[in-house]
Amino acid sequence: MIKLECKKVVFYSELDELSFFERVNKLQCIKSYEGINYSIFLHVKTKTVSDNCLRELISLFHRYKIEMSQLSQFLNEKNKNWFKDNQKAYWYKKVFKNTL
Repeated sequence: MIKLECKKVVFYSELDELSFFERVNKLQCIKSYEGINYSIFLHVKTKTVSDNCLRELISLFHRYKIEMSQLSQFLNEKNKNWFKDNQKAYWYKKVFKNTL
């Protein structure tokens, strides 16, 4: 299982926080989550996630300003064309900053 750490997530209202967890609960690739100190850990079932789930994680991490470079571990041959080979994508530099 893979753990994604969401450090010091800022919620601007109660509904904003509710929205975050509703989105997380809808992601089939997420097995569970837990809060420890100032972090929320998302437990991903497997390293191979669907394109849809990966796109949703990218969106969620971007929206809540969560460190996106940890999403680079989901790169594989199947998603490479849209995930990494698209250098104009809004997430590219944030996800692949450690490999540039």
